[in-house]
Amino acid sequence: MGTSPFKANYGYEPIILLILWQVIKISETVKERVEILINLHKNLYKIAKLVQKRIKKYYNLKKSKGLDLKKGDKV
Repeated sequence: MGTSPFKANYGYEPIILLILWQVIKISETVKERVEILINLHKNLYKIAKLVQKRIKKYYNLKKSKGLDLKKGDKV
C-alpha cells in the first residue's frame, strides 16, 4: 500500500519540527510527569481504601442487628 496509518486516516503526513535535543528534553519532562501521575494514583488509591474502611465501620455501627426472637415468641 505504501501509506502510513496517519496519512490513511487524515490524508496528509504530519510535519515534525522537533530537534533531537528537544525530544530528549521532552522525554525527560514526560517521565517526570508520568512519575507524578503514578504517585498521585497510588495516593488516591490509598485514600479511597481508607475512606471505604471508615464508611464500612460507621455503616456497620448504625446497622440494626435485628430482634432476638426465639421459637414460640409472639410477633
